[in-house]
Amino acid sequence: MSAAEPLATALWEADRHLRVLEQALRDWHAAPSATLAELDADADQLRLLDQLLFRFTKLQDALGARLIPATLGALSEPAEDWPMIDRLNRLERLGYLNVDAWLRWRQIRNQLAHEYPERPELRFAALTAAVAAAGELAAAYGRWRRRLAEHARTP
Repeated sequence: MSAAEPLATALWEADRHLRVLEQALRDWHAAPSATLAELDADADQLRLLDQLLFRFTKLQDALGARLIPATLGALSEPAEDWPMIDRLNRLERLGYLNVDAWLRWRQIRNQLAHEYPERPELRFAALTAAVAAAGELAAAYGRWRRRLAEHARTP
């Protein structure tokens, strides 16, 4: 398998999640829920938020599991045996991502796994942080993709 194949597969998967995530973000921002009670009372908004959060996590998964190793492979970086933090740091040095942002998005994702029924303000804060992070992740992936295209054009 050539180095281009894993990269093409990773980009296809990430692009697929990005398209749906961007649409969900547009729909959410067109009429966001102001409170958890408002969100809980609107089945359509709940479905929209579920889609948004699902694609946020799927895009993170696609980038972490596929695009990070595929990018490093396409750049001829010997990263197969590197721990994830070393891979992230190398990609940051190469201008593909921001490690602090990546780690923050992972933390936000992990917070989504915990429900706090007795703390609705904490639940809603986690949800709104995830919506903001989803927008940041989408933008970061767009920059990453442009950087890959620039690299491909460089002789």
